[in-house]
Amino acid sequence: MDIQVADSRPVTIPNGTPQAAVEFHALSLQISESGTRLSDRRHRTQTHVSRWRALLYTVFPLLTAHQQHEAEEHQREAALLQVANELRTHTYHLESIPAVYEQLDVDPSCGLCTDEAVRRTETSGCNVVSSAPRRLVVRSFGWVFGGFNRFLWPAMIVFWLCWKPIGNPPQPGNLAMAVVIILVICLQALFGAGQEWTTHRTMHSITNMVTAETRAMRNGQQVQLAQSELVPGDIVYLRAGDRVPADVRLVRVSMDLRVDRSELSGAPDPTIGTTGYTNTNYLETRNMAMMGMHIAQGQCTGVVVATGDRTVLGRIGQLVTGNPADRTILQIEVQRLVNWLTTVSLVVGTLFVVLWAVWLRPKYPGFMSVSDALANGVGVLVTFVPGSLPISLILAMTM
Repeated sequence: MDIQVADSRPVTIPNGTPQAAVEFHALSLQISESGTRLSDRRHRTQTHVSRWRALLYTVFPLLTAHQQHEAEEHQREAALLQVANELRTHTYHLESIPAVYEQLDVDPSCGLCTDEAVRRTETSGCNVVSSAPRRLVVRSFGWVFGGFNRFLWPAMIVFWLCWKPIGNPPQPGNLAMAVVIILVICLQALFGAGQEWTTHRTMHSITNMVTAETRAMRNGQQVQLAQSELVPGDIVYLRAGDRVPADVRLVRVSMDLRVDRSELSGAPDPTIGTTGYTNTNYLETRNMAMMGMHIAQGQCTGVVVATGDRTVLGRIGQLVTGNPADRTILQIEVQRLVNWLTTVSLVVGTLFVVLWAVWLRPKYPGFMSVSDALANGVGVLVTFVPGSLPISLILAMTM
């Protein structure tokens, strides 16, 4: 196929094609020279306020799910805007092709040598987007002590104490209740852990189904490299069907080159690839191909400008996985239900014990012992706990 080398002058977009196409609308990452920037001081203030507000909403269910979701969306948009401000500083798409080669210190005729590639790997790391840490200790703690289990543990301890040493004589019914509660906690924790392990194994098998390789130039020769071995400055060769392995500045394109940006931008149709910038926006220009995009038609040559977590996909991935407050409305509603049940059950259980201590015990001394009062109070608290709700939700969302 005929390959043309185009100059780096701005390319005129045909009539009818929007010059300010929103390539990353789904992620709300819009970069424009007229965009509003948050000052560092304002961003820090909003971050601190959002953290305290999230903590307050976790403890006290004050707002509806939609209001709380809206507050978390504002926090997420502020973080996205910070990433957008960082991406505004990238100028690879505005530079001429020789300037890009010079900036990345690479010879276009022979590419990088092996020693230089090793040195750059040590500096920039492997071309792999970091996945979210699993944090097994934290997750295990959540499975065992999170949700409604935070009710059941104190209830189990009280039932155990009501059996011995408070019980006089010890009542086997209190011990049986403590054992039953322990079994319920274990079943819920095992079910949640098993479901998450199954999901993780499925996603891991899909991710590692195909070992991706890329043609690149090293030591003056075209070689097949694993995508994880690419470094900034590598010259890569892409053709129809290839997945873009990193953020690439296009330096040579065929006449029929089309780049599928739907995975990142949501654009329904492939776009034309060029060597000259079509927009000053780093994400919207057509002479850049970002990691995760696909070559739908034609072929091209590009120079890697960013790898791993420094790519646009890597930045967005870190932003999403590093924001635990980004929850769905269903998650917020369930959390609010847990908070309300916590409040109501504690109030009712405490009121029962207080009434026994203030009124029932002085007026009818032999009617109810201390162990019976505590056991009944905790029984009232446990009554409010829908023990099957976590399992029912998991089954409903996975079937």
